[in-house]
Parts: sequence; C-alpha cells; structure tokens
Amino acid sequence: MNEENTFEHLWVNGINAKIHLIAKGDPTGIPVIFLPGISSYSLSFKKVLSLIPDKYYSLSMDNRGRGLSDSPKEGYLLKDYTDDLLNVVNALVNNPNPPILVGHSMGARIAAAFGSRYSSLISGMVLIDPPINGPGQREVYPNPLSMFLQQKEAVDQGEMDVFGSFFPTFTKEQIAERAEEYRNNSIQAIVESYHSLLKEPFQVYVKMVTAPALLMAAELGDTIRENELEVLKRLNPQMQVERIKGVGHMVYKEAPEQTTDLILSFIEEVTGLSNN
Repeated sequence: MNEENTFEHLWVNGINAKIHLIAKGDPTGIPVIFLPGISSYSLSFKKVLSLIPDKYYSLSMDNRGRGLSDSPKEGYLLKDYTDDLLNVVNALVNNPNPPILVGHSMGARIAAAFGSRYSSLISGMVLIDPPINGPGQREVYPNPLSMFLQQKEAVDQGEMDVFGSFFPTFTKEQIAERAEEYRNNSIQAIVESYHSLLKEPFQVYVKMVTAPALLMAAELGDTIRENELEVLKRLNPQMQVERIKGVGHMVYKEAPEQTTDLILSFIEEVTGLSNN
C-alpha cells in the first residue's frame, strides 16, 4: 500500500477472519463504512475518501480475501461478509453515531443483506450499482467469471500487456491501479463471491431493509435494467433512487465528485448534520 501516511489502519478480529480497514477523519464523527466490490479492496475508494470531509469518520474495508484481511480457504458468501461487517460495527459501538454503509457492486449486496437483519444498527445505506442476479432473477452477470480469472492470471504472471488489452480506454495509471486491485484479491474470494452473486438472493433483502437507503444505478454497463429498477422501487418504496447518467458500473471511479455529493447529501438528510 502506498497511502500509509494518508490513512489509519484498523484491524477487527472475528472468529473466522481478521478484517483490515483504512480510516480517516474524526473518530467521534459519524462513521461512514465503504464496502468494495468483488475485485476491489479498501484503497479502491481512495478518491471518494479524499473528498469526504474529515468531520466524518470514513472507513473502507478490505473484505475477507482482499488486501490485508485474512483469506480463508472458503467462506465468501453473504453470511460470511455480513458477519465480518457485524464485527466491525461492534468495534465502533463506543461512537454514539450509528454508521452509514456505502457499498459498491458486491459491497452493495453485503450492505443490503446486513440491513435486512440489522437496520437498527445503522443510520442508513448507499447502494451503488448492485448486481440484481439471484434466485428467479436474471441468471447471467454482464461480466463472466472467466474474465475476472483471466485478468487475475495476467497480473499474477506479470503479463501487463495482456492485462492492459482488457482496458483499451484506460491510461497507464488506471491500468496500474486496476492491476493493484487484482494483486489484492485472492482467487478463491473471486470465484466463490461470483457464485454468491448469481445464486444468493438480493431483492428480498432490499424489501426487508427498514433503514433509510439510497440506490445509485449506473445508466451504462447493464447491471440494473429499467424493469429491474422498477421492481426494486416497488419492493422498498422509501428507498431513494438515482440513475447516474453517462457512467458504467464503476460509478464512484467514473464520477467520484457526483458520487460523493450524493453520499454527503444523503448523510445530511438522514442525520440532520449539515455538510457546510
């Protein structure tokens, strides 16, 4: 990690995994916990974290199998991730402010699953372009598992020309950043998490969430189609919904300022704390 001087490092010990987080801001402020996607890790959110005012306590998790967190041989289903998140929330209970969850992709599914059981423990959640696959729903995810594994293999083998060919529009800096994300992901975490994404429920968790929620759906990338978005709105009518124009699945990287503005406006609305 190159941002040693920018972030604090926290570890939370659970029964099955030791979880690492990076943190910045006021430890007594409202905690904002960022949950990365299937092939991302804590530092994937570094741009958005830099835009969050330091009056908040911003934390970003290395989900199990990523970054400096433990990488068990198995245990990459939603229950495993939500158990880890519950341990993190427990570690923050000395802070009187219930946290805000901000999850992208798989991280958004984790947040929804957590909120379906533990809405009373959080102030709210922001779901950024969560995959809507699951039992009885769309069976195919836009990106096949083979793509993730080929990209991971190219990085692990040091074949950066091959890796770069997957991202023809990326700059060298963006390719290097993406490669670092793959270096911080274990293969078993990617594979089992991908199967979870296809086979575990999501919609019912959205329906069960009683905490305030904001859904940010990318216009591009085919993660959430319009009819699927309408289903989510019907399942949770209180959930705010924003269709983010002109961006694909990596919403927070393609539009970090807009993403941050929406997150901060949501926090202000649900907590009554002004961001000025």
